[in-house]
Parts: sequence; C-alpha cells; structure tokens
Amino acid sequence: MAFQIPEDLNPALMPLAWLIGRWAGNGHGSWPDRGDFEFGQQVEFATNGEPYLHYISQTYVADENGTPIAPLSMETGFWRPQADGGVEVVLSHPDGWSEVWNGRIDGAKIELVTDVVARTKNAALEYTGGQRLYGNVESDLLWTFDRATKDVSLQPYMWARLQRRTM
Repeated sequence: MAFQIPEDLNPALMPLAWLIGRWAGNGHGSWPDRGDFEFGQQVEFATNGEPYLHYISQTYVADENGTPIAPLSMETGFWRPQADGGVEVVLSHPDGWSEVWNGRIDGAKIELVTDVVARTKNAALEYTGGQRLYGNVESDLLWTFDRATKDVSLQPYMWARLQRRTM
C-alpha cells in the first residue's frame, strides 16, 4: 500500500513519517518459562500536529484466519524524534511497568535501548531492560524486542512482520 506524508505533518516528525498509520500482522516469541508462541498484532502511530507520535500496540491470540479471539498484551506511549537524529520513546504497560527508551533513527531503521524501566510493587514480571529494532522492509514494518528480567539475561523475546492497513 502506498504511503503519503500528511500535508500538515509537523516538520519534526519527518524522520518518523514512514511509521504513521495502522499496521497489522503476525508475530512470534520465545521465553524460557513459556516456550515458543505466536500472536497477532495491531499497531498504530498517530499524530495530532505536535512534535511526537502517539503509539499503541495490541497483541492477541488469533484463530486460523488471523481474527483476534483473546487479548494478550498492550502498550501505549509517545515517540519523540530529536533534531540530532535521536529518538526518545516513553511506553506504559497495564502489567505494571513503564519504560523510557533512547535510540537512533537511520532512515527507515530505528534502534532503541531502555534507559529506565520502572515497575509497580505488583508488576507481573521483574522486567529490567531491553533493546528494540524497527525497520521498513519491502514496505512492511519489521520489529524485534530483546528483553531482560531479574532472572533472565537479555535475549530475543518477540518479533513480528506487520503490513500497513487502511485506517
């Protein structure tokens, strides 16, 4: 699907313009106490004219046709490109943690590393940090997430290939 840059896009968002819109597809994951798993995912990057993107990601169990049948997880937050080619991302999760990510934008590739992970007293997991990679490959959004916890060192956790969808 062809992508058009919105005419009224805040100039600060030009390095992230390729992300704007809705993406959906399938992903895979692996974690020591869970094993291998698959999921469906929908991601949306939206702008309101300010120099940041609002982001929401929802993962779900899907049937054989890819139709969502049960929620798995979600996260929401803001992506803030910086004039020096950097990007700051702030995310929050209903499982009891928030993250601050710092990274670099290199064309259609974005690399992120956690700067801070804050957890509530009753967080579902003692998550401590991660790395993410986002890229536009053959017009699809590919992303990976490596995660570390108190008991597991940094390792691949989730990855997906998402296609652009109409809003």
